[in-house]
Amino acid sequence: MRSHHMFRIGLAVAAGAVVAGCGASSGTSSASAPSSSASPSAPSSGATSPESPAPLPTITLTDAPPKEPTDNRPETGWVVGMVTRGGTGPCYGLISDEGNRYALYNAEGITLKEKARVRVKVETSLLKIYCGPGDLMAMTAAEPIG
Repeated sequence: MRSHHMFRIGLAVAAGAVVAGCGASSGTSSASAPSSSASPSAPSSGATSPESPAPLPTITLTDAPPKEPTDNRPETGWVVGMVTRGGTGPCYGLISDEGNRYALYNAEGITLKEKARVRVKVETSLLKIYCGPGDLMAMTAAEPIG
């Protein structure tokens, strides 16, 4: 019995959609056309043609996935900059001449003076420790400049 009522409701909704769609026409059908006695140059105030909807956005496809990693990993090798956190380690701070901030780790006890200009050799670190702000890198060598 319930499916019979659902069928009737579905028919009523479909009929309402058809009737509502017929009422929204722009006046081209013979049933809604104005009588011939009305002046053809008089604009109708009630019926205006709806503007066309804006086009839907499309998905842009790339040719292929990138071959190189897209993460911005810090460069390895020699970096020149100023020591921002010195001492005997194991954690140091450095700002490179390019403006990159590094958190350096070295367990060998290298002594770096704060505000000294140095050249350090850095490598990516597998350790998950916090040595301060910046990109965590392992410092393998350090040389003072000047």
